[in-house]
Amino acid sequence: MMTKPFTIAGKPISRFYQLPLEKGSRVLRLAVLDGIASDPIVIGLHSTFSVGKKPEPLAIQSLSFDQGLLTVTVKLGGEQAKVYIAVEYDCLLVSCSIDTDETYLGRYAYLTLRAMMRGGYCDFQPYYWPACFALGNKRSSYVDVAKKPGGIAITLKKKFSGLFRTGDDLPDVTERTVVPRERLSGKQDMARLAPVSIGYCFANTDLQHFHTNHYPFLIPYVFAATAYLKTIKSFKRFVFNLHDVDGISLSPQQEELNRICFAMKEIAAIRFSANGNLTDTTAEVNAINDANQLALFKLWHKALPLLMQQRFTHYFYTYGLRNVTGKPVMRDMKLVEFAMEVPVLSFVLKDEGDYYELQLEIKVKGKSLHLNTDQPGLFLVCDTAKPYLWYLFEAEMDYKLVWFFSRVNFRVQVLKGYYREFFEEFVEGVGKWYEVKRG
Repeated sequence: MMTKPFTIAGKPISRFYQLPLEKGSRVLRLAVLDGIASDPIVIGLHSTFSVGKKPEPLAIQSLSFDQGLLTVTVKLGGEQAKVYIAVEYDCLLVSCSIDTDETYLGRYAYLTLRAMMRGGYCDFQPYYWPACFALGNKRSSYVDVAKKPGGIAITLKKKFSGLFRTGDDLPDVTERTVVPRERLSGKQDMARLAPVSIGYCFANTDLQHFHTNHYPFLIPYVFAATAYLKTIKSFKRFVFNLHDVDGISLSPQQEELNRICFAMKEIAAIRFSANGNLTDTTAEVNAINDANQLALFKLWHKALPLLMQQRFTHYFYTYGLRNVTGKPVMRDMKLVEFAMEVPVLSFVLKDEGDYYELQLEIKVKGKSLHLNTDQPGLFLVCDTAKPYLWYLFEAEMDYKLVWFFSRVNFRVQVLKGYYREFFEEFVEGVGKWYEVKRG
């Protein structure tokens, strides 16, 4: 018995024209489009439009997205047409209600794609939802599609905020290296206080926002204590160099901690490319950021035992390095503590019918930790029940996995059709270093 051919908009998928996407992305560039369309065989020997010249005045009237197919309704002259676009892993499939087939890129399809390009390219990633739409179903189990002024919005359902799409980046799980951490022996000696003394601030911000321009680091501050030296009366200044602590008696531990803080401050800033967009940085800039990040992580391990001996440690959400200047503001400085216990990662892989779900769990001394995602500390984490108590990871792989999973509600879903080819290797890599339970 013959099976019904897979069709899109009434046309077999085999009759859609294929355009190559840029490797590792869903980007189609104008140079590629024009290079293909300039072939007389591709555009037709009797074509009436010119490739690469000033485009004809085509108007995009509407966009719709149904069953994984982007439909662009356009008007050219007095004629209206629909252009159909399906985004695949490494190519764009294009068709049209008037022209275009597997061997011929018609005028409407060409001009529509060209009109969608700003700056010489168009990124079709927002329309890339492989296997998220079952044939014959109007609604997807995984995404919501809503009309908005000037277009459409496609968002993952809350339950599937971690849905993996083929081609998505995954954290590196090739090797887990533990950073040595000096342990405290016996009862720790707390730093002596004076009317004017020094404390230490955990400067943090959210790495996902553009205003962010630094990794978590420590910076000393000078404060004036109350009469009985039990609390802080006022903050005097942040400490950026040795001269900022002139006249203040420091212990050897504080002098060492200050040197660590100064080293942190030197490499805390995140470098950006010329356009200020971290996702578009060059390999050289990325390499510098990665090296600085790891160096900072190692400095945190040197600082932790010394921090445990300080009477006052605070947390400051900076909104950017530019705000770490001058005098700390009392309302912005929150008292915090640091713990020597190490957070331990484990995973649960569940079979959910149509998909697998990989869930991250974090425990401290055998007790589950529920992360406070309002304060992502990259190298450090805290529990929602105790947002003032911070734990430092012991390996670079640990914090990178937690950072990745924290952005997807600590769960990643993978449709079964893509698991073996695109995700199984990642799970096996994780299993070499962490416990992976099958649920």
